[in-house]
Amino acid sequence: MKSAWIILLAGFVSLAAVAQQSEVRTPGSFRGVKSSEAIDVYLKKGDKESVKVEITGGQLSEVITEISGGYLRIHMRESNGWGRNKRDVKVYVTYVNLDKLSASSASNMFSDGPIKFTTLDVHASSAANIEVSIDGGDVTVHASSAGDISLEGKAKSLRADASSAGEIDAYNLTVEGAEASASSAGTVKLNVSTSLEAHASSGGSIRYRGNPGKTNTDSSSGGSVKRSN
Repeated sequence: MKSAWIILLAGFVSLAAVAQQSEVRTPGSFRGVKSSEAIDVYLKKGDKESVKVEITGGQLSEVITEISGGYLRIHMRESNGWGRNKRDVKVYVTYVNLDKLSASSASNMFSDGPIKFTTLDVHASSAANIEVSIDGGDVTVHASSAGDISLEGKAKSLRADASSAGEIDAYNLTVEGAEASASSAGTVKLNVSTSLEAHASSGGSIRYRGNPGKTNTDSSSGGSVKRSN
């Protein structure tokens, strides 16, 4: 009988670990979001900063949300225990203003509506993925180590750098002026109307749409810069 109760209790504990848990947090003021470790992050504009955390297959205490250097940092508590790779974590971030986005280690980041900005820095690395809509001034984008960035909307200028199999897809982002560089199998795709400066090397690829009146392009070591249909 005792062993039956132990088995039943173990079953309840197992179900509790698998069930989804959620909570709302108030981390404080931030102007950037930085995520890692396969966490999915959803960004939405609001009047006050807040964070909603959802986890399946783990505990809420495993998900760390903290302010550091102006960033809201979202990551997992260090753990080597069972189920580490079975967790599903989603974090819903309400922001007031943003000028920095960074994702790494297979994290995913998405926006609900356009992010309005004066200047914006976007970074993706180590198989992370960022897909956001933007509307603003000057945007700087870096993708490396198989990181992917997809942008849509409009901006005054774009600086894009892709390396080590990183990819930047900005075909659906309309910009006036752009500076792009691609190396080590990195890829940049962009849509520019006025001026373009592009440099590709070591198997890097740059493809552009639009009819910029001013262009300065070069390629070396197997890199290529071409107009796309």
